[in-house]
Amino acid sequence: MVRGLVSDGPIRAATFFALAFTLMLIGGVAIGDLRAGVRWGLALGAAFGVFAYFFIRPTDDSEIH
Repeated sequence: MVRGLVSDGPIRAATFFALAFTLMLIGGVAIGDLRAGVRWGLALGAAFGVFAYFFIRPTDDSEIH
């Protein structure tokens, strides 16, 4: 299940975008400024998505053992 979320580039980028956006949205709600959470969530989500697309790769089973 989890390996499927990071196996392909676009799916990996979308997963990291959603994670970063959700965390920032929760942070915005926690501080009482939903607009800041959405603004920072979009910016950091895009940055994390691009980073994940280009630099994060799952390891092969042969590399673990």
